[in-house]
Amino acid sequence: MILSLRSLFITLIFFSLSTHAAEYRFYSAAGAKVPLIELSQLFNQTNSGSHIVNNFDTAGAAEKKFFEDPKSTCLITTQVRINSALKSGALKGQAQIPLADTLGALASSNPAKPSISNTNELVNTLLSAKSIAFSNPANGATVGLHFQEMIKKLGIEKQVMEKAILASDGVETMKLVLAKKVELGVTQMSEVIQADRNTLVGPFPAEFELATRYSLWCKEPGLPEISAFIGLLTSRFGAQVFSYNGLRPVQQ
Repeated sequence: MILSLRSLFITLIFFSLSTHAAEYRFYSAAGAKVPLIELSQLFNQTNSGSHIVNNFDTAGAAEKKFFEDPKSTCLITTQVRINSALKSGALKGQAQIPLADTLGALASSNPAKPSISNTNELVNTLLSAKSIAFSNPANGATVGLHFQEMIKKLGIEKQVMEKAILASDGVETMKLVLAKKVELGVTQMSEVIQADRNTLVGPFPAEFELATRYSLWCKEPGLPEISAFIGLLTSRFGAQVFSYNGLRPVQQ
């Protein structure tokens, strides 16, 4: 089914594009890197020279680079950041398009994965783990700040912090998990899957869910090539690609 949807969109995009060559620069939050690379590669296969060029960084850095580049085309970052830019007037004239949510999650270096489907199981898992890595909250890491508040609410901050390793970001967290230097890693589910989906324990229980929504904003969404790519991102196939890579697609 996925292959048939892929073939369909290759055909539809091919017949919707103009023939002039152009470069479209997308600045995107790294949390959505893998699905965006896959979807832009598919798009780039369907045209005669025009192509998507991706630039990935943290949500804030991607936004900054987008504004600094006079030839930037589209921005994919958190909905909160785009809302703020629209409110301030830094972004004007176009509506944002919600794409997908990334969820806070746990990864484990052990073959047998614990269950964290409810709060009691989460507490037991965190207390029984010998070591835990998460992004340093002092760096403003979204997951790190959320996790710190979560263990405070659970009343286990002291026990967890005694065995915690503070990583610079989610990538370093997952390096520690893959190297088996820690038993548990706390980061975005998309980053867990991008590193090694076999390490995934799962997202936090509903009571402590951390969902960060990514949205798209384009300077000229009506351009045929941009319109076609937006159609791909928001399509049923696009949703499958986001989902497979650990993000929760927004119902369009």
